[in-house]
Amino acid sequence: MFFILVISALLTWLVVRQYQKVSRLPPGPLSLPLIGNLPQIIYYLWTTGGIVSTLDLFRKRYGNVFTLWVGPVPHVNIADYETSYDVFVKNANKYAEKFHAPMFRELRKDIGILTSNGEHWQEMRRFSLFTFRNMGVGKDLMEMRIMEELNARCADLDEKAINGVTTTQAAEFFDLTVGSIINSILVGKRFEEHNKEEFLKIKQSMDASFETFSPFDMTVPVWFLKYFFPRRFEQMRDNQETSKDFAAKEAMKRIEEIKAGKYVIDENNLQDYTDAFLLKIQKDGESYDFNTESLRTMILDLWITGQETTTTTLISGFNQLLLHPEVMDKARTELMKITENGSRPLSLADRASTPYLNAMIGEIQRHASILNVSFWKYNLEPTYMGGHPVDSGALVTAQLSALHVNETVFKNPQEFDPDRFIRDEKLLQKVIPFGLGKRSCLGESLARSELYLIFGNLLLRYKFKPHGPLSTKEIMPYSAGKRPFKLEMQFVKI
Repeated sequence: MFFILVISALLTWLVVRQYQKVSRLPPGPLSLPLIGNLPQIIYYLWTTGGIVSTLDLFRKRYGNVFTLWVGPVPHVNIADYETSYDVFVKNANKYAEKFHAPMFRELRKDIGILTSNGEHWQEMRRFSLFTFRNMGVGKDLMEMRIMEELNARCADLDEKAINGVTTTQAAEFFDLTVGSIINSILVGKRFEEHNKEEFLKIKQSMDASFETFSPFDMTVPVWFLKYFFPRRFEQMRDNQETSKDFAAKEAMKRIEEIKAGKYVIDENNLQDYTDAFLLKIQKDGESYDFNTESLRTMILDLWITGQETTTTTLISGFNQLLLHPEVMDKARTELMKITENGSRPLSLADRASTPYLNAMIGEIQRHASILNVSFWKYNLEPTYMGGHPVDSGALVTAQLSALHVNETVFKNPQEFDPDRFIRDEKLLQKVIPFGLGKRSCLGESLARSELYLIFGNLLLRYKFKPHGPLSTKEIMPYSAGKRPFKLEMQFVKI
């Protein structure tokens, strides 16, 4: 009898405590002590067919700011632009600390830029932005690098053409183009036909690492994975190390050449990010922030931010364009007009003169919406978001995948309609694929330049036809990030 009373008292206390916590948060489905909303989340993931559709269902039921309890931790999701801007831009300093999954912290040891916080993160971001600015990111020098790589890839395509037509896997073409750009920035090495197998090894390793992680792996404690899923844990650890080894191979080779006196860094003519990083070590000595392991991790992190998001957007974009050829034709007509019938390449200086191309890329980014689940930030003090109280201790995010399909922001969100941004010019700023605030994507400037120059100049040079099926169906709807449809298409020389 005493035991039953104790259990009843404990359950009552847990229920009352849960009710008190819920009252200090935005609305959401009924949550239970300890397990929160896990039963509902699992059920709706199964019935709706994916993470984005599940988040959209909860948004429609509970509003643009809603709470989901993942176990005992409340997660506040913001799915409209205005509230996201108020929280993460106007109050940016409050939300610079990002929640990192226990498994990420185990693998990365709080090093790098993707999975770190505090002074190390600030130092790595500050150094990287400064280095990229000096290397011309967002300026004419970077445009030259992008066009150099695009021209090289197009030359390879044209060499293989039969009667002006080349059939290829979109993933290989765009991966190699974008991968060569980011690799030349990081370690000064381009990928061409003779060494593209080296690139494909890096890419395959990263894909394996990327595809291994699921929301489950990002939630449970490390000891749980080690004990109950030891093979899975080892696979994730091994994939991470293999990716780091491949990505930083050239940097490690350079360190050995410097030690042997075969390579000297020219302070007045830095060749790449690795030169800048090693020069910092030479001048100030090794530190917690600047050392060999930190360099290896930063190269991998910058590879991920500079490669995955851009190539996924390009592949997703051409899939949409092949499904909507009238959009391609309309964009090409605009481009032909401002480049004197294609007599010169499209330049970043043309952006103000290409409203339809800008709208087309914005709609592509809205549909591609790279992350199924956005990164979470810590809320460290009681506040209000969208008129709702949010208690300290909650995790918060601008849930971009739910925002980009929000019909109160984007009318008929499932339609591919670039003209929505022509009808309402202010709507384009509500497409935020790179996030908002201090934890927005470090490679945003480079990615925007790449998308504009690659989409625009390819439309000037080629017409495109599908070679095989087309689909907008999600390949990995239950993963944290999206994977593009395996698209094969034909480049038809104009």
